[in-house]
Amino acid sequence: MTRLCCILILASLLCVACDYDRFDPIEQHDAVNWTPNAELSDVRHSFAVATTIRENMVVTGRVTTSDEGGNFFRTVVIEDGTGALELMVGMDYLYRTYPVGSLLAVRLQGLAIDEYNGVLRVGLQPDKWDYRSTLYMSHAAVADRHIYRTSSVEPPTPERLVAGELTRRLCGRLVTVVGVQADDEASTWAEGEYTCYRKFRDAQGDSIYVQTSPYARFAQHALPTEELSLTGILYYGAVEGSRKAFIIKMNDEKGVGY
Repeated sequence: MTRLCCILILASLLCVACDYDRFDPIEQHDAVNWTPNAELSDVRHSFAVATTIRENMVVTGRVTTSDEGGNFFRTVVIEDGTGALELMVGMDYLYRTYPVGSLLAVRLQGLAIDEYNGVLRVGLQPDKWDYRSTLYMSHAAVADRHIYRTSSVEPPTPERLVAGELTRRLCGRLVTVVGVQADDEASTWAEGEYTCYRKFRDAQGDSIYVQTSPYARFAQHALPTEELSLTGILYYGAVEGSRKAFIIKMNDEKGVGY
């Protein structure tokens, strides 16, 4: 009798163990689900700002940003040569999950889209009463439903320009602005508790601003005084009150070239 009880108990445990498999994710990152059917430029042309994407649209792009240096926070920017897109992932240590140069496939269906400082971005759809137009995904399980990192990794190549060649069409793209020099009274990249903007100007009189978070590792480093180049993501937004200008946001101080 005792032996029979042991057999029955063991059998029940095996059944429970087998049933555990049903809690595993069943969606696979197969080639069919993640095959791109659009370019990033199509996203801008196809959807009005502040809307939810209903179409089955999949895009790909390489990661151009990193939060390791503290200047980017909970977002990832990708580009594909035709445009750029900011993904509101909403998690920390994204440089480990989505390293710079990684090729990501993004399933846009069900995501909300809006524009911030000239850059299209996608995230979760907010409730009707929420004043925000997009929300962070904020959980790996949610992000994994929309973002898949492929095995392809290639360092992104920035487009080299002078300040006078910048256009809003380039917003969100990785660019290098050459031949500029600090035109700012500040002595460091940032100070205090708020995001700071430092002005740089070239010999032709064209200017650009560098946006630095107070949490960036280089925030308290001295602002260079010599002529240099700046590499980062291009934005277009307010810098001095209501005045708008082109802005570069660097991953880290390696974005400064001499």
